[in-house]
Amino acid sequence: MTTTIKPGIQAPQPQVQLRTQNPAAGAAGSTQGTATVRPSDDSISLTDSAKALDAASRGEGIDTKLVDEIRARLADGTYKPDAQAIASKFLAMEGVMGGGKA
Repeated sequence: MTTTIKPGIQAPQPQVQLRTQNPAAGAAGSTQGTATVRPSDDSISLTDSAKALDAASRGEGIDTKLVDEIRARLADGTYKPDAQAIASKFLAMEGVMGGGKA
């Protein structure tokens, strides 16, 4: 079979039919046309940075009392951040991430 594609006209995409197992049939039930799942040697590993990001996204290791104190001080205008300390930590973080000048 030959398909000619004319400019501006997309070739028709083949119909895809998904087959799912009937939940009522349970794991022992079979469905026609399903493929056998083979074990794989594929694996993944997460970097320490990814693990830390995951933990932070779940709130692990966050001092919620300190966060609440800072929020209250921000709200009443008494929070005075130390610009020098913030800049120093940003520079240290940049050095760790490899963002130093070449």
